[in-house]
Amino acid sequence: MIRFADSMKRCYHTAETSIALIVSTAINFIYPPTCLLCDQEITALGHGFCESCLSKLKPAVLLECPRCGAPVGPYTDLASGCGQCRRESFAFDGVIRLGVYDGQMRLASLRAKASGGGSLARGLARLLVDQKRATFHTSGFDLVVPIPEHWTRRFVHPHYAAETISRQIARSLNVRWNRKILIKSRRTPKQATSPTPLRRQQQQGSFAVARKGPIAGKAILLVDDILTTGSTADAAAKTLKKAGAAHVIVAVIAVSPLRK
Repeated sequence: MIRFADSMKRCYHTAETSIALIVSTAINFIYPPTCLLCDQEITALGHGFCESCLSKLKPAVLLECPRCGAPVGPYTDLASGCGQCRRESFAFDGVIRLGVYDGQMRLASLRAKASGGGSLARGLARLLVDQKRATFHTSGFDLVVPIPEHWTRRFVHPHYAAETISRQIARSLNVRWNRKILIKSRRTPKQATSPTPLRRQQQQGSFAVARKGPIAGKAILLVDDILTTGSTADAAAKTLKKAGAAHVIVAVIAVSPLRK
């Protein structure tokens, strides 16, 4: 009886997948998919970008610092981080990023933040997983958690890029996602308007863990859209580790090329 039920479930899932594919093909025939960034018509949906935009968004074959994600030269000693982060004290254990916050990547990151940027944010998240899949799997995460925004900001900006990106990453990696464990307990000024030393001061103590149980001893993938100075990610990772997280890696779409 159990085998029969399992067989029926598989048949149902196959039929459901086939119907979804037929519907998707029909919609794409009537309304051809367009690039999420430049609106040029594309032949296959894939990540959602045309070849031209994709070539600009994919990271160049350059070395990057595993501790902070900064681009580095071929002879850089990365044993203790790179020149940008070697003297920094971070609570997180490393950074996985798609690209550098410059040019087309900067444009894409800003549009993903804006109202209506959900589709672009998901496309960038899929591209990040595709480009760094081996790194994600090697780390073996138990839980994906977005950097949270204070609840008062959600009234003005219902779309929050970090949340959208983190959810797509969790789906692509088939890892559990939870946006309610880590909360922003204190509203802070926008980071872009503050100098680096003040950013660190503003973020300290601004996060809290709602429920400690699910993260005790876990490897956490902490997700944001952009890493500039690392102050926000550092404060959030510190909060998670105080609550018992064993390992915290930060994943972002882009890192700032110069953080000083």
